[in-house]
Amino acid sequence: MAKSTKPGIGPQEAATLPLLENGKGSGTRSGPHSSGLLVRVALAFGLILCGAVAGLYFQGPWVRTFFEMTSLKPGAGARQPIAIPVDSRPSPERVALIETGDVLALGELRPRDGIVVVGAPFGSGDARVRQLLVSEGDTVAAGDLLAVLDSITQYEAAVSTAENNVNTSRAILAQKKVLAAAAEGETRASLESARASLALADSALARAKNLFERGTMSEVALDEVRSRADAAKADVSRLEASLTRYQSGPDGLPVDVSVASADLASAEASLERSKRDLDRARIHAPRDGVVIDIAVREGERLPQSGLLRLGDIGRMEAELEVFQTNIRRVEIGQPVSIISEVTGEMPLKGHVERIGAIIGRQSVTDDDPAANTDARVVRVVVSLDTASSARAARFAGLEVVARIAVTGIDANGEGSR
Repeated sequence: MAKSTKPGIGPQEAATLPLLENGKGSGTRSGPHSSGLLVRVALAFGLILCGAVAGLYFQGPWVRTFFEMTSLKPGAGARQPIAIPVDSRPSPERVALIETGDVLALGELRPRDGIVVVGAPFGSGDARVRQLLVSEGDTVAAGDLLAVLDSITQYEAAVSTAENNVNTSRAILAQKKVLAAAAEGETRASLESARASLALADSALARAKNLFERGTMSEVALDEVRSRADAAKADVSRLEASLTRYQSGPDGLPVDVSVASADLASAEASLERSKRDLDRARIHAPRDGVVIDIAVREGERLPQSGLLRLGDIGRMEAELEVFQTNIRRVEIGQPVSIISEVTGEMPLKGHVERIGAIIGRQSVTDDDPAANTDARVVRVVVSLDTASSARAARFAGLEVVARIAVTGIDANGEGSR
């Protein structure tokens, strides 16, 4: 212990003196040993935490053994558990459908006659939808008006102009017929009068020649009579030529009437063409069916995908994609069970109706990342029974899993037919 260095103060006096504040604490000082201990404790805690997280994530054999021994379930103590194993077991209805020897295939539900995409009429251009007359779920018949485009205004104007031209041509034709009939009657009357005058002139000329031969008429007088006869003959020829204008031509009509009739026919053809052009602004249903989906709304341009999709959902079927290695085991008439989480626990029933003759690429794939997405398949069409078709009517395009029941399976899993 350090002793006081002040002279004249003994040990007893020094003990009674107050201590002076020198800025140094009197507690125990921390050394390097205690600091290293804290680091090791923190490191150990971090390793334990990382090991726990890794164990929950990877769930090694020792973790599974621990849960089996303690009868605990991962995540059972939390409302929203994390890092629990995915339950990959199929549902009971799926297990009941998958039997030894069955052919499984992915597919989709569709109307029996397929889905028709109703697009814009030819020549509609970039017209917009002016009026949409149907909604999704509506039942339509072939020829029903589905939508009207905004280009109908100009087509209606063209039809109106063509109708006016037709009316004008009809009026002209009627006028030509009346004028032709009147002119023909007048010409025929004039011709009859001219022929009578010609007959009188010819008779007078014959008498004048007789008198001239007897010497009782001069040559000048004979020439006057001959001139009148020639004039009467010329009148007859002129009127006969005029009458040919009102006589029937090759089509059985007077020439003027025939020309007016041809003009009317041309105007009527223009009207029919304008009416056909009017259909470019109207979209009609190509067949009976139900509106499944509408791609546009009023005011929008028609996309390349078409206006809407139409199908007869009263008769549904399933199109399956069977692997090429299994197609030899599939035959027409085999029973088929179809399941989907959307259609409920009761499977859809049907039978194989058609088997495709072309092997193509798979278009319907499983959602498993490890699934083969480039397999070769054959399309098989399944006809659904009445009850199943009614249930599937609301699910056109739904992806399904189908089981084709194959009978007569031998020990190797091959058909023994």
